[in-house]
Amino acid sequence: MIFKVLTQLGKTYTDEIEYTIVRNEDGDTGILNNHTPIILHIGKGYLKFVKDKNESFLVVEQAVVEFKDNELNILALEAQMGATLDKATHAFDMMKKEKLETTKKENIDFSKQERELKENIMKSKAGQL
Repeated sequence: MIFKVLTQLGKTYTDEIEYTIVRNEDGDTGILNNHTPIILHIGKGYLKFVKDKNESFLVVEQAVVEFKDNELNILALEAQMGATLDKATHAFDMMKKEKLETTKKENIDFSKQERELKENIMKSKAGQL
């Protein structure tokens, strides 16, 4: 079967696998070739991909997994791949930390610009007759 991953940032992974195990809030679900079509939701969890006895992991957040016609499609808010579950989880946590730092910086920059704008409006006496 083929799997494809798409995130909100357009990041994609694609490969051919023998089977996958989906871990979500409801437990584990195994999906093999010719499986009945299925749609699963993952709040936070992971998928284990197996090909030629090699495993890889995809840690996801807010994802929808759809399997149909031997194609596994994963649409996720966030996703990180790793050779082991620990590596994938570590990459996921680091990516989330970087995003948080960027958001904090953007918020500080926005607050500074907003403050400067208010000061300039006051100095120009805009809106006063």
